[in-house]
Amino acid sequence: MDILITRKRSSLAEIAHSVTGWSAVVLVFSAPVSRSLFISSGLVFALAWFLEGGFRNKWAMVRNLPVSAPIALLSSIVLLWSVFSHAPPDDLMETLKVYSKLPLVLMLVVTFSEGHWRQRAWQAFLVAMLLVVASTYGNVVINLPWSRTANQGLGQDHSVFIEHVSQSIMTVMFITVCLHRALVTGEVSRRWLWLGLALISLVSMVVLLQGRSGLVALVIALGVFAVMRAPRQKLVWVVGAAALLSAALIAASPLMQQRIWLGYSELVNYQPFELTSLGARIDMWRFALNQSIEHLWLGTGSATYPMLAAQHFGHCTWVCEHPHNQYLFLSMEFGLLGLFAFVWLLWRIFLIARHSTNVENVLLMAFLAILAIDSLINVPLWFRGQSYFFYSMLALLISTVVATKPDRTIAQA
Repeated sequence: MDILITRKRSSLAEIAHSVTGWSAVVLVFSAPVSRSLFISSGLVFALAWFLEGGFRNKWAMVRNLPVSAPIALLSSIVLLWSVFSHAPPDDLMETLKVYSKLPLVLMLVVTFSEGHWRQRAWQAFLVAMLLVVASTYGNVVINLPWSRTANQGLGQDHSVFIEHVSQSIMTVMFITVCLHRALVTGEVSRRWLWLGLALISLVSMVVLLQGRSGLVALVIALGVFAVMRAPRQKLVWVVGAAALLSAALIAASPLMQQRIWLGYSELVNYQPFELTSLGARIDMWRFALNQSIEHLWLGTGSATYPMLAAQHFGHCTWVCEHPHNQYLFLSMEFGLLGLFAFVWLLWRIFLIARHSTNVENVLLMAFLAILAIDSLINVPLWFRGQSYFFYSMLALLISTVVATKPDRTIAQA
């Protein structure tokens, strides 16, 4: 009887283990394409992760991860500050749901420590981004039933599954992965294939998407990639070639030129409380900074930004959801301790990439640069589309850099 019970438990654990792995793979796939699929696969993953057991080994792995401490600190701050927050229940619940994905990062790292799940996750990300890029081009000439936009022709935004800012950020990471694969592959035909995919994706982002955030992320990512991978004697030429290519694409994109000149105009003609994209950002930054200074140590409390912003601005057009700056967002609601936890997390990610001998550390470093710079103008840990990508990709990259031998996972995926 005891043997039968043991076998049944073992069988259930194996099923849970398989469900854990596949749901993690689906979660990575869904980040660029479907919010509902991400949420449902995340719930299945979390349930199966606990049902499969093996907590002693899981805890040992999590405890040794350099990012565990800052993630645990930031998660604890969000939870504890919620107890004393005077924010409306709906806003408070939204904040808890968003930051609940922080522990999910550690759980995903444990699952992706197994090479076959990690390899499938990379394949899932690549397939998802190929679908995104192909749909972006297709959206120029036909109405795709799954596209959020229906803007045929050039000179308009053609974001597909998610809004243009999140799609452009993900496309930049996809470009970086393609360039990395082109360098590590030993076959000439594959090298040209990856370079071609990188170029096609670059054109889709610069010409067919309207966001400026993606252009900033692209410059940062390509700069990091060039510094880390280009031979020192050719670094200037590589950076120059990348700059010329980007300038040529911008020159060929009326949409991007329009967005750049609009941003410049909004900046030089800024007036307080004027509802322009950059003008509203400046107002939100000033408000969040003043609140951070007034509540320096403990902040205003979880999920209090929307309520306080509505009181300050007298309206909620563009300004009440978040302050478009992750650093100010955390320092306002959670004080210096919350800001410290986030900067500590960035620093630990940097150390992982800096001290790794794995050739894939360039991807983690590029990801870190994108996250750090994007956090100046957006809230990538909080905003839905971006947060799905950043949380899942962070877990996949850390597991790739920490748990794999050099030249393995990316080359095989």
